[in-house]
Amino acid sequence: MGMKKVFNILAATILIYLASGCTLTKVEWVKFKEDFSDLDPAKSFIPFSSESNVLDERMADSFGFQDDPATKTTSTGGANLLRALLSSYRGKVIRSYCGTYYSHDHHGEPIAVSGRIMIPADGKVSRIMLVSHFTIGADKEAPSAELPLESIYAAHGIAVVETDYIGYGVTSDRIHPYLCSDVTAKNVVDMYFAALPFLEKIGCKPQFDDIFLLGFSQGGAVTMSVAQELYDNHPEVDVRLVMCGGGPYDICATYDTLIENDATDYPCAIPMIIQGLDYGNDLNLNYSDFFLPKMVENLDEWINSKKYTMQDITDMIGSKKISSILTEEAMNKTAESMTELYRAMLDNSAVYGSVPDFPIYLYHSLDDNVVPFVNCYNMAYRLADANVMYNIGHYGTHQISTLRFFLCCVDLLKENGEIY
Repeated sequence: MGMKKVFNILAATILIYLASGCTLTKVEWVKFKEDFSDLDPAKSFIPFSSESNVLDERMADSFGFQDDPATKTTSTGGANLLRALLSSYRGKVIRSYCGTYYSHDHHGEPIAVSGRIMIPADGKVSRIMLVSHFTIGADKEAPSAELPLESIYAAHGIAVVETDYIGYGVTSDRIHPYLCSDVTAKNVVDMYFAALPFLEKIGCKPQFDDIFLLGFSQGGAVTMSVAQELYDNHPEVDVRLVMCGGGPYDICATYDTLIENDATDYPCAIPMIIQGLDYGNDLNLNYSDFFLPKMVENLDEWINSKKYTMQDITDMIGSKKISSILTEEAMNKTAESMTELYRAMLDNSAVYGSVPDFPIYLYHSLDDNVVPFVNCYNMAYRLADANVMYNIGHYGTHQISTLRFFLCCVDLLKENGEIY
């Protein structure tokens, strides 16, 4: 196996292993009946464990993550970006709480969802950052299962609030409504409202009421939908800044581009899109019209079991060609069987709707090999009259771009005096 392939594989898995490599964790079970008995379980975040985590740049070496010789001396190298990202958190300690809160499923029925809240160790919180996480495959990658990369912002005085989404954590037995904008955005917003009384209860009420929104990849699209949900239905929430990166804002354009190219680093994202929209929008699709027999036979094991990472699933598919898992009909956007799916794609795309008046930071790599750049282009068209700061460039693959996005957001917040 060549160094370049090794590098790409490690780059894709670096975020998955961040928690185990970059934290010293001790789990403390929280005695809810004694310590949080005055919180309303129907309206508040209910912790089931508490952890202390140490972030240290030296831990990055334990990944065995090596730069590709071709990029080792440049800022695009994965290991260099990771060390740069962790360097400002040397020795910093954060506290995090895993727990549950009540939200609603795609039918509007109440459901307990899990997530994690991360705060600086000293308990001094300036603002809340509402985070929507990127695409995961395995339940062990959910925020409540392992410390997410976005925890780095907690080391700078921010309370990071991050849901697992429906389909992971305590709801791992359910299908994840992948890219279903309304239900996922509401899951994120509901966790924000549940976090407020919890933070006040533990003596960590934010100094300021306005909040940050942040997300990359799937999380970028969800974050844009969260901004829309808050703008349309919760005018009482003051959004200070929306930070989105590498998001599939236009699901139709994403699907069209990927099937035209017949290749992507994560082909498993395609069945996740089809199944997620089918489930979340009650389409009742016949999967034999969309998936080749091998994919139909293994859909539940590979994707719905939540046992495998995106890289694991890609390896089991055995090809990065989309035509290796989709039927000819599914590769033809004019096919009659595609009508309902395309309607669901349109309904859940973030490139339509009113324009929130929040300041927005929009980031995308021109080299993105998973979420095509056309998404950023189409989102920019929608946001033509909005207050937007763009960061577009040759920032490497989708995986490498993830690290760069989080680092850019750190720099942006520092430059504006938002974090210390």
